[in-house]
Amino acid sequence: MRELDPRIDLQEELNRQIWNVLQGNAIENIRKNCEGSVFDLNYRSVMEGNSLRVQETLLPQFYALCMEVKDRLGFTGDIDFYITSDNSVNAHAYNSDDEKRPHIIDINSGMFNLMNEEELKYVVGHEIGHLINNDAAISSLFKFVYPDDEAMEECPSFLKKRVELYDQLAELSADRYGYMANENLDACVTAIFKMASGLNLEKMNVSIETLISENNQRLNFFLKENGVSGGSHPVNPIRIHALELFANAKTQMALTRGMNELVNVLQNFIYGDLDFALAQFVTAAGIYVSLIDGKRDKLEEDFILSEIADFCLFPFKMLKQVEKGDYMKTLDESIDAVLAMAPDMRINLLNYIIRIVLADNELDEKEMQIIYDLGMRKLGFSEKEIAEQLGVHIHEVFRPRASALK
Repeated sequence: MRELDPRIDLQEELNRQIWNVLQGNAIENIRKNCEGSVFDLNYRSVMEGNSLRVQETLLPQFYALCMEVKDRLGFTGDIDFYITSDNSVNAHAYNSDDEKRPHIIDINSGMFNLMNEEELKYVVGHEIGHLINNDAAISSLFKFVYPDDEAMEECPSFLKKRVELYDQLAELSADRYGYMANENLDACVTAIFKMASGLNLEKMNVSIETLISENNQRLNFFLKENGVSGGSHPVNPIRIHALELFANAKTQMALTRGMNELVNVLQNFIYGDLDFALAQFVTAAGIYVSLIDGKRDKLEEDFILSEIADFCLFPFKMLKQVEKGDYMKTLDESIDAVLAMAPDMRINLLNYIIRIVLADNELDEKEMQIIYDLGMRKLGFSEKEIAEQLGVHIHEVFRPRASALK
């Protein structure tokens, strides 16, 4: 099984996107200087003072289990394992910012009331997987830039969506490390169900066959009936099916092929049919408006890409794809598609066209004609209504240029 890569390509790509958007190369150094060592020391003090550190002399059996999993996964860094008094069935990993201090994995005591050794290996392997992938790097950077609810209100939608999808894919990847820790699919499945339900499944006489059958029924709902999901973890039917694919795949290509459907489902939780239609609209409208004067400057292109990014993962790819085709046909079809799904978005479409015209702070007569043409012909606004919306945007964003005095 070790020849299969437990990492997920889209997770790696999202990691790169989020890091670049947050200017991680610069801001991460600032974060570490501001809070890294202080938080590391404070958190470690909480663990040392209020939790039980797993040691060979104190908890030899569980210590041996942790070391076995660590060695099996080939993780060479130091880890301090702690057990915290908490009945909730949970665990988490913390990547140390200080190279001189070990990483931390904290396991709630509630785990030991429900889990057997094979299931605990999955849990420990899952958390070590987070350390291997350094998933905390994105989380720490994001929380540093947006530390509270007030700051989060300023976080752009495209970034929130990418972080949400990244977190879910990170869990699927960590699950794979959990499986590699024991190569016991049944134990991984029962561990996930125990964490979800808090039940002692053996005591309740629930068989693994029943659990798999139940999971397949629920999985069908998410694959075929467009169930929804939220939060940092994928829904359990997807987690378990993803683990089955990893455990049973013979080649990396077969694994990737099998995962594509699940990854698409996770994307559809965040980007649905309306998002796709809106992505096509803002792309085609942006191309049309920005090229009417014969050129597209950097301000206009940056604005178009930032708008597309709210509705799809790869805005530059969408821009190039629509640009190569008949973008006027795409524009007309996308307007029809959006209005069919969300008629009340008529004003949003008009406002986007106006914003792209004003993106370069120039009011071109041909661009004004586009606003009136699309607004009246496709969106059903009157000339007066369009002028009123133009007036609102001019008041808000138009700034005269001194360079026009030349």
